[in-house]
Amino acid sequence: MEPFFERGKIRNENHAKQLNDFSGLLRRRGITPTDIDGLIDYSGRAFILLEGKHADTELPMGQKMALENLANAIQDGKREVIVLIFRHNVERYQQIKVSIQPVTEYYYERQWHTPKEPLTVFDAIVRFEGFCEKKKVTL
Repeated sequence: MEPFFERGKIRNENHAKQLNDFSGLLRRRGITPTDIDGLIDYSGRAFILLEGKHADTELPMGQKMALENLANAIQDGKREVIVLIFRHNVERYQQIKVSIQPVTEYYYERQWHTPKEPLTVFDAIVRFEGFCEKKKVTL
């Protein structure tokens, strides 16, 4: 039996510190794999994609396009989806408490938006869940 663990916590910090090297996967048109920092899947009916960046680090154009394309494909499948970009000032090698980080932009219904007021990742998730419920999406 697996020992108790807190859901959402990193189980093996040593494995989490390993980096994936995608350099051998250069594909047509010069594309390479990208990563997504977090994904919440509501049984295939709705999705939240999470991407965190340090301070003012720019979201690379290729990664931004990949997030947009994935979100659009999900939406084309008649599912709800939002992409949340959050920022942090956490020192290297320290854990980032994602729930409290500020959302600086989000992609929803094929458009990028900037929050009109301060919004944490947790608050953005709660709002998205509320929008889904208003649309009668079972989460």
